[in-house]
Amino acid sequence: MTTALVNDLSSIVRSAPAIFASRTCREALRVMFQHPESKCIVVCNATNEPLGLLMSERFFLKATGRSGVDLFYREPAMKLMNKTPLIYDISTPLESVLANAISRPDPMKNDCVIITRKGKFAGVVYISDLKRS
Repeated sequence: MTTALVNDLSSIVRSAPAIFASRTCREALRVMFQHPESKCIVVCNATNEPLGLLMSERFFLKATGRSGVDLFYREPAMKLMNKTPLIYDISTPLESVLANAISRPDPMKNDCVIITRKGKFAGVVYISDLKRS
């Protein structure tokens, strides 16, 4: 049996939790624990347009590595998000997304890619899924 090659983003896009930009780090952590299967949280504005990305593992390490946890909890989640994540429309060719994703700096090479539909948050793509396609 042969497997068909995946050639568009819609076949590999995954759901991911999203929070509003006004949320605190405490609220973001709560969302992260409610969605342990997700590698990330997408930060959106009030009209569901993505503004940034919180990779769960990196965010959790920052949260637990702080001495002033109370201050951390009150900080806006926006302060710790990646403000320049890769964001692509669902119609973007998969090859283009993969090429740009793997050319990012090492610390961000495995960050999720945010997928939009007409500018609104639609889901994310994991780099591992892109590479398998």
